[in-house]
Amino acid sequence: MLLQQANREASPESRSYIGHLRPQSRPRVAVLLNANAKRVNERVRAQFEAIVPRDDLFFSRSLEEGREIARTIIARRYDTVLAGGGDGTIVGAMNLLLNAANEGKTGLYRPPLPDVGVLRLGTGNGLGYATGAGKPLEDAMQIIAGQRPRARPLQLMEDRAGGDVFPFASLGYDAQLLNDYVSQWRATSNPMAQTVMKSVAGYFVALGTRTIPQQIRSGTPQIRLTALGRCSRIDPTTDEEVPLPAGSTLFEGGARTVMFGTTPYYGYKMKVFPYAERRSDRFQLRVSTAGIPYILANLPSIWDGTHRTDKFVDFLVEGVRFESSEAMPYQTAGDARGYRSDLEVQLSARTFRVLDRAAA
Repeated sequence: MLLQQANREASPESRSYIGHLRPQSRPRVAVLLNANAKRVNERVRAQFEAIVPRDDLFFSRSLEEGREIARTIIARRYDTVLAGGGDGTIVGAMNLLLNAANEGKTGLYRPPLPDVGVLRLGTGNGLGYATGAGKPLEDAMQIIAGQRPRARPLQLMEDRAGGDVFPFASLGYDAQLLNDYVSQWRATSNPMAQTVMKSVAGYFVALGTRTIPQQIRSGTPQIRLTALGRCSRIDPTTDEEVPLPAGSTLFEGGARTVMFGTTPYYGYKMKVFPYAERRSDRFQLRVSTAGIPYILANLPSIWDGTHRTDKFVDFLVEGVRFESSEAMPYQTAGDARGYRSDLEVQLSARTFRVLDRAAA
């Protein structure tokens, strides 16, 4: 009955794939869902249980449970993992899989990493937009049936102190906004109000009631950014690269936020890093001296990545050292990471292949 329900709710193009879900032809696909994600409710769980074999479907409720699931996925040598949740869930799964593969290393041999497919079951879904992910149930049915989109490498950055990898991160008011947004909906007890607060509207409420007042009260941190390795600056007029000497001081002065990215999008398809995929040997570093009123006044062009201003200074770097006169809010892949006054980020030596419908 559940399979019939999943079939009814899928599009006509996807229904034909359900009949091909046979063990002898099915690729090695694991489905990993964040059981705590807002959109992973009982109805969604039942739909996935109807189309995914029991041994291949995993629900993670805690970090420790996630570690065990990652070890199982690596040990079973799945070709593909479909991860469902927001950007933090997807990137968290990648880090757990990397750790599990490192644990399984013997001599020079390290177990291979599976390809990762994104199921858009979170709030922002920046990686979902970057990879052209569609309706989660339909994407899962097609991939399980062997109708897999092309896989491409996803470059990642690494926090040199902690070792975690991620495709985007920031320090400053956008990380503060994330902290304010999360604390706001957690403090909301009314179910209907919480639904609103977990949407894009919640960001604007947090911005107006918490982040902007905090920014008005606080000063502008003085920061210093030093390149680790090769680097270049993006000309804001021509969008061309201007090579700089390796190890250059890239920026020194007051700044509101510092952002790093190997993929163009934040959540809700906000194209914060228009140069992130220009080259595979570097990531984009963006420094903003703009205040929140300026951001709001130019939000449409900033959102679609077309805005050019001397208030945004863009670089392509192999790595960067961040130093600040005061601790600034820090986030990676949409998850709050506390406050940092110093940080070193470099391009990671390890990458994942992600299934990319956008390329098709």
